[in-house]
Amino acid sequence: MKRALFSVTDKNGIEDFAKGLLRLFPNLEIIASGGTAAALEKGGIPHISISAVTQFPECFGGRVKTLHPAILGGILYRRGIDDEEARRLNIEPIDLIVCNFYSFNPNKKREELADSIDIGGSSMVRAACKNFSSVAIVVNPNDYLILLEELEKGSLSLETRERLAVQAIKMSAAYEAKIADAFDRDSLSFRLEKERKLSYGENPDQEGWVYSFAGEEGVSSAKVLGGKPLSYNNYEDASQAFYALQRIEQMCGVAIVKHGSLCGFATGKTLKRAFQKAWEGDGKSAYGSIVAFSKEVGEEFCEELKSRFVEVLLAPSFSPAFLAWTAKEKPSLRLLQVRLDAVSPCHYRSISGGMLVQTPKKDLFSSLERYLQPLVSGEGKIGVATKRQPKRGQEGLFHFAIAAVQSVKSNAIVLVREYEPSFYQLIGAGGGQPNRVDSLQRLAIPKAIENLKKEGSDLQHELGQLVLASDGFFPFADSITAAAELGIQIVLQPGGSVRDEEVIQEADRRDLCMIFTGQRYFNH
Repeated sequence: MKRALFSVTDKNGIEDFAKGLLRLFPNLEIIASGGTAAALEKGGIPHISISAVTQFPECFGGRVKTLHPAILGGILYRRGIDDEEARRLNIEPIDLIVCNFYSFNPNKKREELADSIDIGGSSMVRAACKNFSSVAIVVNPNDYLILLEELEKGSLSLETRERLAVQAIKMSAAYEAKIADAFDRDSLSFRLEKERKLSYGENPDQEGWVYSFAGEEGVSSAKVLGGKPLSYNNYEDASQAFYALQRIEQMCGVAIVKHGSLCGFATGKTLKRAFQKAWEGDGKSAYGSIVAFSKEVGEEFCEELKSRFVEVLLAPSFSPAFLAWTAKEKPSLRLLQVRLDAVSPCHYRSISGGMLVQTPKKDLFSSLERYLQPLVSGEGKIGVATKRQPKRGQEGLFHFAIAAVQSVKSNAIVLVREYEPSFYQLIGAGGGQPNRVDSLQRLAIPKAIENLKKEGSDLQHELGQLVLASDGFFPFADSITAAAELGIQIVLQPGGSVRDEEVIQEADRRDLCMIFTGQRYFNH
């Protein structure tokens, strides 16, 4: 290696990398652009400037620095083919490009965007990628040490050069996409990184892969700490459980998901207690499920999971003792470590020939106090719509009910309760039905009755303590009638039906408290 060109915005590790190269190649000539040259100067690393190579000054406010045949020609000329022409033009080869772009701020005003665009760096990266068989291109400081180790053993392999070129052109593509989106606000560009091929897709006759959005964290890029490889369905259900827990992130909670449906959801004084109450919500459906925890899973769960079959556990962390136990006793159990505060700017869903994109649901819980005020005509349909008022101190239960109903497939109905002071449990849920009445009468109510009967408690009393939440408005009064006949006294719903008055009148006639949240929670 005779010549290298350094032009980086991210200067992490650049001094050590340059020193490592000079140790391996004492006669290496390092060419550096302005800011990078200053960093090398500070480290006492010998180098020459771009203008010393081009014999042409930087100009036009720094817009033109490396755009010169002495630079681009030194990168692009084909070794063994263009050597004679290069000698005639006095162009010397450049063997290594170390480059990353200066940051592009898409939030600037349109007239200021142009000055944020990197030109020279982009040109050098593309040139090096085009000629990767002869020129190595490094854009990520994490590769510095790897390259030095390989160079210490000899030269860079063609496979390494190709890998570096792919990484560089991906960086360039993401940068160009960001510029395109900034100039055209109606466009949407994102880069998917292929994490791994799955054993199959939704069914065995389908192929499947999992991709991650570049720069985003979440279930797709979670650390897999143990167990068999995850399946397509595992990833889908894990995402549903992840979203459910995010809605109660500040609580000590557990969410259980099976085939896209929330079948267990609870909070507790301890994570173990929350797990037990979540499992009790629908233990039959929880068989072979995904279980997500809001806190670290410790060795107290070894006994809890010993005789239970679950596919995946998802948590912010797992204790070393629990990891050791699963490795020995449940080697197939998949363990996913993921931060619950990982937030995506948008949610995406593929459709035939395209993609649907939407922003995440807004924070619904900061305005709970407003829900408890009387409904005032002309101020929007938010507040207590009935004569009967809710008791104070139930805000946590209402929060939990809204979190639960968002995690059930539409048309969604959930029945929740406060099983101990300040701790909550999903006791019955219905969703995925063409109509809301079936979700309530055929699914949520029978499941709640089944669960309460198992406890052997006063059924009528316990039913009267439940809160019903709906993800959409009630178009007719029939669901209110059914809820009242069961003994339910509090209903949360968005409101907004043309028959709201009819529904309110039925609630008043039945002495129910009904709260309009003004927000719909569909989860198709």
